[in-house]
Amino acid sequence: HLFKMANVILFEDIFKVKEKDPDGVKFDRVSRLICESESYEMQMILDVNTQLYPVEKTDRFSCAIARTLHEDGAADEGSYNPLRRGSLADKYDYVMYGKVYRCEEDAKSPTKMAVYVSYGGLLMRLKGEARNLRGIELDSNVYLLVRKV
Repeated sequence: HLFKMANVILFEDIFKVKEKDPDGVKFDRVSRLICESESYEMQMILDVNTQLYPVEKTDRFSCAIARTLHEDGAADEGSYNPLRRGSLADKYDYVMYGKVYRCEEDAKSPTKMAVYVSYGGLLMRLKGEARNLRGIELDSNVYLLVRKV
């Protein structure tokens, strides 16, 4: 069971919100969060629908990136089925589905990289050691799963 979960979750860590809307509020109901992870020293910029998931500066949250919501690792059927059991979404407060649109190496440090994901226009940049982002591939579809800790 743990192997299957490891195959489903591509990245997981706990993040602390360092800044909220550093360039001012650009859209109603959306905030841009600047976050730092606790275990892997990753930096994340994340747009969040604050009407659905209110977040404040200094909040801490668990964040996972997964290739499917099925705990058994089964591929998605192409549509959400709320009756299907064993969904990762049941363990989180806020879930988004998106596409990896850019992966880039850090010019200053060859061991670091950044991945960019668009969740229907809400953007995420996750930056840090490349080894921690190895499973996240360009043009792949991923789920972002968040819950406060």
